[in-house]
Amino acid sequence: MFHIMLLLPLCSLIVSLVLAQPPNIIVILADDLGYNDVSWHNDAVIMPHIAQLAAEGVTLEQHYSQPLCSPTRGALLTGRYPIHNGLNNGVIQPLTPYGLDTSEITLPEELRRANYTTHIVGKWHLGFCNKKFWPTNRGFDHHYGFMNGGQNYFTHARMGGYDFWDDEEVALGDNGTYSSTLIQQRAVDIISTHDDSKPLFMYVPFQSVHGPLMVPDVYRNMYDNIENEERRTYLGMVTAMDDAVGNITQALKLSNLYDNTVIVWFSDNGGPVNGWPPVQLEAYGSNNWPLRGSKFTMWEGGTRTVAF
Repeated sequence: MFHIMLLLPLCSLIVSLVLAQPPNIIVILADDLGYNDVSWHNDAVIMPHIAQLAAEGVTLEQHYSQPLCSPTRGALLTGRYPIHNGLNNGVIQPLTPYGLDTSEITLPEELRRANYTTHIVGKWHLGFCNKKFWPTNRGFDHHYGFMNGGQNYFTHARMGGYDFWDDEEVALGDNGTYSSTLIQQRAVDIISTHDDSKPLFMYVPFQSVHGPLMVPDVYRNMYDNIENEERRTYLGMVTAMDDAVGNITQALKLSNLYDNTVIVWFSDNGGPVNGWPPVQLEAYGSNNWPLRGSKFTMWEGGTRTVAF
């Protein structure tokens, strides 16, 4: 009874502190990152910033995602399996006339009701054909990034069109800049100018390391010891994303937000590999060892994802 009497006021104090100062929440999503493509599983991978966050937090070695992009993103933002939120058919293609079911209540909608400022910086991939599916109509105050899946990392071109947006305006001035750089810059700007009278929710879904395999030479050259060209480029993309996450983390510290921020990081699915499933002919550089399977499959190579 004595211990219970001590714990009760302590619990009340913790609850009061949480209610008085709710934490900032940063959710960072890697795209198509393989199980063996992080430095705590593979010494060849250069990712000191993400590895430090993982080491200082809780690394999840039994974390599972959906086996491909849109279903995972929909599940993340609704807390519901794809069979319940309209995304059980798989990836939403650019000309697909549907999106995340608009009857679903999303995480940013709930957080906005709790007085959070809500931002998405990066890839949406939950509906493009109608503005009712766009992120600024699904609970986000602002969106900076692109609506669809894979595209050129520098020109942001897809199917002969240009897909990079600042809220609902086309961001033509960003043509020519690597997407990880753009995502990092906007995330840092949001953090640096954030009004800390309101808590911040920022969802940062990177394009990296989804195909096509593209990265500035400075990162590719860091892996000159890797013989396979696709693997060399892919790992360069991993390190470019790591640098971006490092700069975002540093911005949180410089803005005195870091100590009251929860950071969640994971991959939307396992890494894709050349020739598996058999219809998948494009070359990829990911590695899911020692897991069987890859993106698109229900084996652990497609669903057991790196996370902290």
